[in-house]
Amino acid sequence: MLVRRWVPGVLGLVLLALSGLVLVLASRNRRLSSEYQELRQLSTLPHRGTVVPTFRAVTLDGRPVIIGERADSTARQVLFVFNTRCPFCLATIPAWQRLSDSLGRAGVEVLAISLDPGDSTRRYVSQHDLRYSVLTFPQPKLKRLYRAVAVPQTVVLDWGGTVLYARTGTLDSASLDSVYAAVKHRTDP
Repeated sequence: MLVRRWVPGVLGLVLLALSGLVLVLASRNRRLSSEYQELRQLSTLPHRGTVVPTFRAVTLDGRPVIIGERADSTARQVLFVFNTRCPFCLATIPAWQRLSDSLGRAGVEVLAISLDPGDSTRRYVSQHDLRYSVLTFPQPKLKRLYRAVAVPQTVVLDWGGTVLYARTGTLDSASLDSVYAAVKHRTDP
């Protein structure tokens, strides 16, 4: 008889403890999943502190450029990475144009890099009246080294090819301010 009385109480306590354990495990699982996504993003997308390799290329209009290396230690490059089929890239063109206009006047080199072949990129540039310099990656491995897997990307490089700012996605006013801040970073007296 005594056993009958305490069994429901013990079972209730065990059930309560198991419920608490499930909640703790669910919380940890959610946190680990979030950390995994952050690490995955760090390993596949450009991020602050990444050093990208220098490469030489020619813009679609025939101008030779060097990406990731500048003679002046205060110089910055802003790269817009896109492809011609991306609706978000198309939506970002006006913001990129504003950045290009204002930063270009300040002496910052602004370049767009297409992930597509030259012919389709030329048509896209003409069709959408892009007024900044556009090039394509001269070697496929550079796409991987620049972690150009998701578009649109906006990347700010310092004189030695270190990423000061990287954003994947369209640009809003807050992210435009972040681009300007990254360009200005370590250049003011």
